[in-house]
Amino acid sequence: MRAELKDVIIAVVGASVAISGLLLIFCGFLFAQAASFPPSTSDKLIDRFRRAARFGLIPLLGALLDAGFAIRWMLSPSPVVYLIAVFGFVALLVVTGIYGAVTILLL
Repeated sequence: MRAELKDVIIAVVGASVAISGLLLIFCGFLFAQAASFPPSTSDKLIDRFRRAARFGLIPLLGALLDAGFAIRWMLSPSPVVYLIAVFGFVALLVVTGIYGAVTILLL
């Protein structure tokens, strides 16, 4: 059964915005954790948390960009914009998964 194009785009918008919200909370948590370490904590450890939070902005902005493409398609349907939104979402899932795995393994 083939889903309607509109239904796919609505799902992409919702999922992209949800992922960006989760990433925003996670990055904020990492920044807050880095700021809450006592002064005796090594700068190297604090920088690891800050760096992990900064790298989280890449998938976060990607998620918002993908949601923007999906909304653009809703306003003016185009096959190219549809493909960008759908394959962009797949890429977003991959990048977010890699970011999460690397962050967990390195912190």
